[in-house]
Amino acid sequence: MTRGDVTSAIKLSLRDRLRALPAGGETRVRIRRLRSLLQEAGVRCDDTADLQKVDAFLLASERGVEAMFAAKLDDEQRLLAYARVVARLLADDLQPPLDFKAEYSDTGAAPSRREREDERMVMKLAHAIAEGELEKAPRPIFEDVPSFTLAFTPRSAARSTLGGFHWWSGYWYRRSTMYRWWRSRRDVSDAIERVCGILGRAAMPAA
Repeated sequence: MTRGDVTSAIKLSLRDRLRALPAGGETRVRIRRLRSLLQEAGVRCDDTADLQKVDAFLLASERGVEAMFAAKLDDEQRLLAYARVVARLLADDLQPPLDFKAEYSDTGAAPSRREREDERMVMKLAHAIAEGELEKAPRPIFEDVPSFTLAFTPRSAARSTLGGFHWWSGYWYRRSTMYRWWRSRRDVSDAIERVCGILGRAAMPAA
């Protein structure tokens, strides 16, 4: 298995397990859940790293994927750092043969504009993960959804519309701070869930 296969397998494992992760509980309990989630997906975790300017980092190599977390973090910071690593693995693509991703203590400290935007996106997704409220983030990031295709029947038109809706949401979630704020509102996430439910039922074959 190549390193690319390993990271793809980790992403698939996280997507399968994350939806079943219990919500709520004490902070330390939620940290243990996310740590177990990563370890079961094949990510080695170390909470004792002597890090100063970053809260955590991911290292992908031929040995697999390792996550290092700053020893200085308190429980709330550590919970968010774990959630950020999960979010990074879900939303980002680690590049072979060696890749390194840092989770900065200050999201504005990333060296480039693109990296700063990625940091803000990962942070928003991490909050949804840490709070157990995945419905506040676009579904394509953490589960399979219909693809946008040419539609020839009412059923395929509904499926294609649903796929286009998911594509649009995922695209702007990655690129727009305003959209991420809007998408994380409870009333908006509830409305989107209702629309997706209607389109999803229309796209299903008759029983």
